Amino acid sequence: MEKLRNYGVSFAGLSLGEHVFDFHAAQSFFDLFDFEQDFEQPDLTLQVILDKKNNFLDLKFHLSGSIDLVCDVTNERYSEAIAGDSEIIVNFGEEFDDSDDEIWVIPQSEHTLNIAQMLYEMALLALPQKRIHPSVLNGESHSEMLELLEKYGLFEEKEENEAIEESNDQEIDPRWEQLKKLKKQ
Repeated sequence: MEKLRNYGVSFAGLSLGEHVFDFHAAQSFFDLFDFEQDFEQPDLTLQVILDKKNNFLDLKFHLSGSIDLVCDVTNERYSEAIAGDSEIIVNFGEEFDDSDDEIWVIPQSEHTLNIAQMLYEMALLALPQKRIHPSVLNGESHSEMLELLEKYGLFEEKEENEAIEESNDQEIDPRWEQLKKLKKQ
C-alpha cells in the first residue's frame, strides 16, 4: 500500500549486526486504517532494532508514548501512557507469510519490510481494557458521574459485598478447616 511506504525497514545493503530505526505515529497514521477509533491524539514512537543475520532477520520492537482516552467511569478525557514490546523473526522463502505471530516469511527478492501493521496492532494491544482517569484512582475526582454513582448506591453495594465476604471467611465450619489442612499436605 503506497500510503504506508514511510513505515518500511530497508535491510538490503545493511551489514550484519544490529541497526536501529525509529518511527513516529500520530493521528494521521491511524487515519490510514479503516477502523473506528475510540481514542484521540496519539503520540507514539516505535523503535525497531533489526539484527541482521546471514539467513534471517531478528526484529525487536519497543512502543512508547501517550494517547487520549475517555474514562469508563466519569466519561472525561485523559492522557494515558502506553508501552509495549514485541519480537519477530523474519525468514526468507518463496512467498510472503505472516500468519504466525512470531515468525514471518518474506520472498527472497524483497529488500524492505513494512512494519505499519505491526505498529498499528501493537498500539491497539497496548491500550488498557479498563480506562479509568488517574484522578478517580487516587480519589481526587469531583466528577458529577462519581456523585451519581455514590447517590444511587453502586459503590455502597460493592462495600457491602466485601463486608459479607469477610464475615463469611471468619465463620468457617470446622469440618472445612480439616479439609483445608488435608489439601495443604
